[in-house]
Amino acid sequence: MNKRVTHRSLCVLVVGAVILLVQNAQSQVIVYDNGTQSAYNGNFNFNNATAGNQINLAGSATSDYISSFTFQFDLINSGANPFAGTPDGQEAVDLSFYANTGAPVSGYASPGTLLYDSGFYNLTQVGLTYFSEGQNLTYTPDIVVPQDFTWVVTFTNIPTDETAGLALRSPPTVGGNYQDAWYSTNDGATWQLDVNGSALPGSPTLQFGAEAETSVPDSSCLWFSVLAVGAGLWSVSRVIRRQASS
Repeated sequence: MNKRVTHRSLCVLVVGAVILLVQNAQSQVIVYDNGTQSAYNGNFNFNNATAGNQINLAGSATSDYISSFTFQFDLINSGANPFAGTPDGQEAVDLSFYANTGAPVSGYASPGTLLYDSGFYNLTQVGLTYFSEGQNLTYTPDIVVPQDFTWVVTFTNIPTDETAGLALRSPPTVGGNYQDAWYSTNDGATWQLDVNGSALPGSPTLQFGAEAETSVPDSSCLWFSVLAVGAGLWSVSRVIRRQASS
C-alpha cells in the first residue's frame, strides 16, 4: 500500500526549500576598500613581525559581519634582483582581527581583544611558489567585528635573504583608516603605534592594501524566493484537494 504524502510533510518540504533559497540569496557588499582602486605606493616590509591598520567600516552600523577579507603583500628576494630565484618554502603568514581594547599607546587604545585568528599558513600552501609584489590573499573569517577594529598580518620563517611585508596604498575608497600602523615584534604581546614610518624610517603613509566584504540579502533572489513560496503553497493545495477527493 502506498503511503500518502501528508499536508504536514509537504509544508515541511516547501519551508525547507524556501530556507535553502534564502540562505543562497546573498550578495557581497564591500565595506572597506583600499585595494586596486587606490594608488600603489610600494611596500612596508617587516619580515618576522606583525603589522596592520586600524580601520573604519563604511556605514552607520556599530558592527558588521565580515564574510571575506583580502590583503595585499609582497615576498621578494632582498638581493639586487627582487624576483630572482624562488622562496625558501617555509615562509608562513597569519591574519588576525583585534578590537582596540588594549592599553593606551601614544594616547590611543591598542589592539586588545582577539576577534579572529586564521592560524599560520605556509605560503606555498596558498599557491605562492615564486617571489611577488602586490599578491592578494583572501580569507573567509565569517565573524562579526566592531565598525572600528584592527587587522594585522604576522609573517614568520622569513629567511635573511628574503623580505616580506604589506602593500602600501593611497586612502581607501570605501571606509577609512588612521594613516598609521599598529606594529609588534612579539606577535601582539606589546604594540607600537607607527605614525610616520618611525619603525621603518622613510616609509610613505601607512595605509595597507585590503578589502573587506559583508554578505547581505540579494533583493532579486529574495523576490524569486517569494515566488517560489507561492508556487510551493499552490502545489500543496492541489495535492490536498486531490487527497480530499479520493
